[in-house]
Amino acid sequence: MDQAILVNSAQNLIKKLDNDGLKSLVAMLVHNEDVGTWKLWIVPADEKIDKFEFYRKISEVISKNRDLLGDFSASDVELASKTHPAMQRIGKIINIKDLGALHFSGNSFNGFYMPDGIILRSALT
Repeated sequence: MDQAILVNSAQNLIKKLDNDGLKSLVAMLVHNEDVGTWKLWIVPADEKIDKFEFYRKISEVISKNRDLLGDFSASDVELASKTHPAMQRIGKIINIKDLGALHFSGNSFNGFYMPDGIILRSALT
């Protein structure tokens, strides 16, 4: 998928999730070089959300908004924890409360190497 379309679709998904009550503290696209795919990592604001409820909500929002989200599917989304070493570091150095698109390449966050990514939201602090 074209990177501009990917970012736009991911931002649209985050907006729709916000409106449906599934707010995120961190949302970032992470590239897997081995298979050439992107995943949208989401750290939900509700730490106690059940994993199955999280993915159910994602699937529901995607199916209702296919026109805005293009080829995005629930399998493109991954539930992430704010205790993940990368999230802890990103939360301390980057603050994007609304939505943005901060590209990074070849970075290590708290010892966790991320070859390529795009931070859409970072509001842990």
